[in-house]
Amino acid sequence: MKIIHRFILLLLISALWSCEKAIDLKLKDNVLKYVIEGTITNEPGICKVLISETKDFSDDNQFNGIGGAIVKIENNGNTVLLTEISKGIYQTTAINGTPGQTYNLTVDINGKVFKASSTMPELVPFLDFTLKPADFDTTRATPMVKYKDPAETKNYYWFQQYVNDKIQKDYSVTNDEFTTGREINEYLVFENKTKNRALNFKKGDRLTAEMHCVDGPVYTYLFSLFGAAGSDNGAAPTDPLSNISGGALGFFSAHTVQRKTIIIP
Repeated sequence: MKIIHRFILLLLISALWSCEKAIDLKLKDNVLKYVIEGTITNEPGICKVLISETKDFSDDNQFNGIGGAIVKIENNGNTVLLTEISKGIYQTTAINGTPGQTYNLTVDINGKVFKASSTMPELVPFLDFTLKPADFDTTRATPMVKYKDPAETKNYYWFQQYVNDKIQKDYSVTNDEFTTGREINEYLVFENKTKNRALNFKKGDRLTAEMHCVDGPVYTYLFSLFGAAGSDNGAAPTDPLSNISGGALGFFSAHTVQRKTIIIP
């Protein structure tokens, strides 16, 4: 059923910016749905929307791009049309995000319209990214990120992880419910969960943390994605809580980007 939706969503997140357990379910073919993944950031030229369609569970898991859509982003009365650079991938360099501004996405697929809105939070400085010798071995590394949460606003954070510039499936999301106004020192977990020893950590490997300040609906989506495939207690798989109206899966996020890299000594 809906486990295939989760797989495609994770695949698309990787495509946008380049601890998963096997679940044995008796899966039937899906009711096909559109999947929309869009981002606009504070970095110049980073505005991209991916559009695809879910597949039957028995099909392969390749990106199933949808061409011919009309994709627009509006801000303060100005509308930008995104260009389809390849099937299902739409982007523009004509707009980049500004903290505090709200961006509205409209996607028209053969007359079926989907909409989403996201407000880019103010940037919270990414202060440090460190790794102690005791915090890594050949299969696992736990570097620490450091930032200071502003007390005057509600804040949500999303950390993506890269090894040697390759994005990892694992990511971290957190909010300041219990840490408002405090300096945060938090571990990220980089781990080789495969049997491929060539992927083990070694001297000279680069670990990169990419810090995003996101709004509440995007945090909710990313947090709910963890549980989208169900759980060990028999809970049924569910779709993540999308901020896109009209029945599509996925999300649209206006967020800030900062990154830091450390080298394994």
